Amino acid sequence: MKKLIIPVLFTILFCILPTIANADESQPKIGVMFSEPNEKYAKITSPGGKYKPPYMKEETVSPKVSYSSIYDKELKYYHFLKQQGYNVDKVSHDVLNSLDALHQYDAIVFPYTVLMNHTQRENLKRYIYGGGGALFVYATGRNELDYMPKNGQMDLSPLIFHTLTYIWEWDNLTEVFQSRFITDNHLTNTVITNNSVTHPILQEAYKALGRNYIRISENRSDGYWYEIMEPWNSSIQPLLVISDYSYASQPQYVNKGKTGALFALEYGQGRVVVVPFKMFDYLQVQAEDAWEDNTKGFAWDRTSGHEDVAALTKASVNWISQPASSNSFKRHYDVKLTVSNVTAYVTPQKKFAVRGTVTTSNEGNVPVRGFMKVQVLDQHNNSLGDYQRVLPGLAPKGAENSSFDEKFEILLPGNLANGNYTLYITFEDTRHDRKGFITRAERLNIAKNGNNGTITAFKMFSDVGSSNSHYKNISDAAKIGIVTGYSNGKFMPNANVSRLHAMTMLLRALNIQPSSSATMPASDMKKGEYGYDVMATAYQRGFISLENGKVNPNEPMRRGTMAQALVKGFNLQGKSALPFTDITPSYEQYKNIEVLYHHGITTGVNATTYAPNDPVSRQQFATFIMRSLNVSSR
Repeated sequence: MKKLIIPVLFTILFCILPTIANADESQPKIGVMFSEPNEKYAKITSPGGKYKPPYMKEETVSPKVSYSSIYDKELKYYHFLKQQGYNVDKVSHDVLNSLDALHQYDAIVFPYTVLMNHTQRENLKRYIYGGGGALFVYATGRNELDYMPKNGQMDLSPLIFHTLTYIWEWDNLTEVFQSRFITDNHLTNTVITNNSVTHPILQEAYKALGRNYIRISENRSDGYWYEIMEPWNSSIQPLLVISDYSYASQPQYVNKGKTGALFALEYGQGRVVVVPFKMFDYLQVQAEDAWEDNTKGFAWDRTSGHEDVAALTKASVNWISQPASSNSFKRHYDVKLTVSNVTAYVTPQKKFAVRGTVTTSNEGNVPVRGFMKVQVLDQHNNSLGDYQRVLPGLAPKGAENSSFDEKFEILLPGNLANGNYTLYITFEDTRHDRKGFITRAERLNIAKNGNNGTITAFKMFSDVGSSNSHYKNISDAAKIGIVTGYSNGKFMPNANVSRLHAMTMLLRALNIQPSSSATMPASDMKKGEYGYDVMATAYQRGFISLENGKVNPNEPMRRGTMAQALVKGFNLQGKSALPFTDITPSYEQYKNIEVLYHHGITTGVNATTYAPNDPVSRQQFATFIMRSLNVSSR
């Protein structure tokens, strides 16, 4: 009997050892951002001076001083998480350039990652929306990497110079934080405690500490800088608050017991923890490594609450590594244009004056920025005159600065011929350095007769009533000029949209003129035929593919190929697990459908069926176009 014991023990060990060896692999994969540009930026010194950003008054640029080592802060989080048993990697800054690369990780920790460019912030935003987690510790993405200074050059990297308003302190990451930046505040003798809220992060931290409170403090002679941020949504309550301090550089912007010091948010399918104070200086680890400031991971002098910060860090990483709840924040973009007090008449100075007021209001839950333009169009849609206004930032509905009124005046020759004209108002989701798409428009008719102009409302299609679930999207698309309907005033919403009409709508939405020089190797269309330029332009841009050598302009656009057209056309990105059982990863449009599903552009014909071969109706395609425009805002 004893002879059997040893073989049996070996067998048991052989079975369990792989489990033990692979224990770390079963843990969430955590990345710690090691950013070479940020590490370099910390050491740069730059002089102050004056700078005039586009569309703004001249600004005073503060000198850039050398910071303490960012590399040491990154090392501290890396070693802390390793010592806590996490499956953790060092992540290079280049990972931000690829959404696929980001999705290798369940969560990423960003210690003082102040520098990113717009594309990297957008990838990070999409990573979180698709289920990724992120812990942001102080000053995340507030500076524009593309404007990184060299030693001796004025530092123009802060986004305030690039995005025109403090609403946009984090540019396209602002909607992830669901907050606006108020100011940087210098505080001394600060005490940070838990807020009177219940949250899994706090509950886990309390359990680890063996008490039901958090207390973090410092009595450093030079104090600390704090980012003061204000959530758009009053339901977002901070987990930690600044409960006391002895001095504030801007006391009007800090409220004892209310100003947040740690926020936990859900965004799409992902989770985020935002820490607007230098929590890394309170974190304490001990490890042999190439510490630049020779700190060896110790917390800074005259700080306390190191155990509290360790418990909070671990609880935060555990929380962000899990998927968001079913009632998480879902992105809703909606801009409304309201035109009022419009008049049109010949002035004593013999000018045909068109005047009025445009109210641009944000009806959605994400901030928007854009370019409002008012034009008078002739019967051939040629612009006879315009009025333009940059709108640097509209906060979400219900928040301060969520709408803007602008009076306009367009002066045309007084002898303008009698007839019908169009007052065309557009909102282009863009900014001064990057083109976007027209996402909303409004149209009014002007009938000029002698010295007077009669204003009438835009006439909707006679066969699309307000009870139609696609009414708003068809109306918005019609006002922009994406859909035009038929000569009898009808839209035929339930008819299948042909591939030709679908590509015509798409090119209009993208403001792309069909090219007369575009060609394609289609056997069923020849150059010069009606619609050839449209289909050839779409083909060359990858919006549509040939089917057995044919472009099939009059065949219905189908749900599978529609995904390609929208993803390629609007350059959409995103990753989400698909619930559809009728398509597999081997299907050629699978990844495109995954992108549409990620953005909520399509949810399938039901919960588990996508139906890639089903035709798309005209009203459905109008809705898909408008949804694509809405998610393209950045």
